[in-house]
Amino acid sequence: MTKPQIPNPKSAVGHWSLVIGHWSRWEWVLLALILFLAAVLRLWRLDSVPPGFTHDEASNGHDAAAVLRGVRPIYFTVGYGHEPLYPYSVALVMSLLGPTGTALRLTTVGWGMALILLSYGFARRLFGPLPALLTAAWMATSFWCVMTSRVGLRAITLATTFTASALCFWLTFPPPSRRLPLKRFSLLSPHLSKWVASWQPSESAGGLSLPWHRWVWWVLSGAFLGAAIYTYMASRAMPAVYPLFLAYLFVLRLLGMRRSLFHQQWLGIALLLLVAALVAAPLAHFLITHPEAEQRLGQLSAPVQQVAQGDFSGLWRNLSRSLPMFTFRGDPLWLYNIPGHPLLDPVSGALFYAGILVCLWHWRDPRYTFLLLWLIVGVGPALVTGPDATVLRSIAAQPAVFIIVALALGTILRFLHERTGRWARVAGIGCVVVSIAGIGLRTAHNYFSAWGEHRNVRVAYHHALVQEVRYLNAQPEGGAVAFSSIYPGRFHDPYTAEITLRRDDLSLRWFDGRFALVFPVGGETRVIIPTIAPLDETLEPIFKEHASHIHTEHLRPDDTISHFDVYRFDAASALAAFTPVVKDNPVYWCPFDAFPADEPQAAYEPLVFPVDVGDVIELAGYDLRTPVVGPGEQVELLTVWHVRAPFVSEAVMFTHLLDHSSHVVGQADRLDVPSWHWQPGDAFVQLHRFQIDANTPPGLYHLEVGIYTREDLARLPVIVNGIETDDRILLQPVEVTSQ
Repeated sequence: MTKPQIPNPKSAVGHWSLVIGHWSRWEWVLLALILFLAAVLRLWRLDSVPPGFTHDEASNGHDAAAVLRGVRPIYFTVGYGHEPLYPYSVALVMSLLGPTGTALRLTTVGWGMALILLSYGFARRLFGPLPALLTAAWMATSFWCVMTSRVGLRAITLATTFTASALCFWLTFPPPSRRLPLKRFSLLSPHLSKWVASWQPSESAGGLSLPWHRWVWWVLSGAFLGAAIYTYMASRAMPAVYPLFLAYLFVLRLLGMRRSLFHQQWLGIALLLLVAALVAAPLAHFLITHPEAEQRLGQLSAPVQQVAQGDFSGLWRNLSRSLPMFTFRGDPLWLYNIPGHPLLDPVSGALFYAGILVCLWHWRDPRYTFLLLWLIVGVGPALVTGPDATVLRSIAAQPAVFIIVALALGTILRFLHERTGRWARVAGIGCVVVSIAGIGLRTAHNYFSAWGEHRNVRVAYHHALVQEVRYLNAQPEGGAVAFSSIYPGRFHDPYTAEITLRRDDLSLRWFDGRFALVFPVGGETRVIIPTIAPLDETLEPIFKEHASHIHTEHLRPDDTISHFDVYRFDAASALAAFTPVVKDNPVYWCPFDAFPADEPQAAYEPLVFPVDVGDVIELAGYDLRTPVVGPGEQVELLTVWHVRAPFVSEAVMFTHLLDHSSHVVGQADRLDVPSWHWQPGDAFVQLHRFQIDANTPPGLYHLEVGIYTREDLARLPVIVNGIETDDRILLQPVEVTSQ
């Protein structure tokens, strides 16, 4: 009978086996408890903390819903653009639960739980069960990990896919100690240990042979690495871990240490990088051929571009501000952090620095060096781009950070085991339990109370808008509803409402009441006006005479947006009453770019209302409130527009005050009833208010309005009897007086 093999207590893995040998049967119970704790911290109050949705979350929800409708892009160009893996995974969950914000965040929870399991598996493969359990426990309770596992953002997918790649890569290595029973290192149940054993490289006189199973792990590692490119912008740095690790193995070979490892791994690393390149090639091809799709990368890479030009000031400034993020000064944004709080609590931070020393001490061991390379490359994007959003931009390094923490704690427990008595060891384990419990309680307080209830977080997550939509969900009435919002653009508040709304019998309109008022077609509508976007005093009389107050929803007393009001608005009557005021004012066009100095209005050619602009909208009238102004004063103008047809591009309305040479002396380029949701039959009033140059000499100045598209700055034509006559409409001139 074969004698049982006894672990060597002097080896690292052998030591861990001895430490936990008496309670290894409880390993899976402990892991289950850790996962349960992680699930509680990630699922509790998921519908109320965060208290609403950021525009980035709403955009992800919109894209996932679009996938369910048949849209299948390889890259989503909404906003600054983002990679597709997360929206597609959200779409999968939405196919089961419906296109809701809950499905969005549950997807993130799933990715976060998978990250804990993969990090546990990686740490167990390399360092044994105890460091693996400590890693999982720390990640389950860390504020950083809880935050990134609850918001509907794609960053979490990067950490998960790269950790899967790293685990598959290290499965090509033999277990750290051949003297231990294989089942103690298997990532599966003991009943499958024989199957796992067949997937391990075998030893021969000539070194390690390369069974086909090992090539499979390399291919899988490359596939996960390639998939990481489809996750988050910071993923572009992560492939560097493997060539850097190969360079490290080459240095070991030159030093005469672990010479066989370089020969065993160089071809595998080349293979996994090739597979990763093939997997990432479709997305890379799209981004290369559509450089305009990824605006954010150009903005964030400015320090690197400066370095290429010999200027290191921007990079150094960002590095000096970002380096303290782990233990001294963290992300300053309320979006993802209590401003200034570091990524790690004091206990974890102290262990993190101790763990780095442990890794440096064992630099000859490839396992520790791989961790350090993972850490350095993973935090690189956050260091380069500055302290803002470091919670997200450093997420690729998250598993490495907590494995390093676990190694430091494991080293302390090893010391206690070897040098002290039983009660000291029990006290050490008790301190670990108390520390993890304390971190969990601290995280729960900081996340759900200090952060989740803060008024700035409620603003950042658009809590008031979510409450407006929930109010509508609870009402039996359908029909048209108009929202006054400071973010009426397509990619902003409308997307937040989309993933919050639970009904399909409402026709929504969006406008910014500080500068516009919309008149939906069809008569009466409901209008919701929050305190952050009240009607301008110029627009309020037009609205109030034909509106009746329905409801006031009070939010928290300390909220920046204290309440919102709901009105019933007779849009047809209001428009009919206002039209006579604006329809009799003169309008013109001009065939010349400049105006005659002696008689400037001689070049005017008359038009009649309504004036067709681009066959999509028409000017129905205007009211120049300030026909006479002094230098440095404001021009105030109201224009009334009727929508003729939908318009898919983003339109901007321009208002210019010109001298006789067509030089602009004052202007306002804005549109506060976004063109993306123009509906035929709707009308709106746009308020144009701008200041003229204080040095403007007295005289008569030309007032022009028109519309252009933001993407190409092309003006829509003015059409008369089917003929394009001009690209602007001239209104009544403005007289500028002397001081």
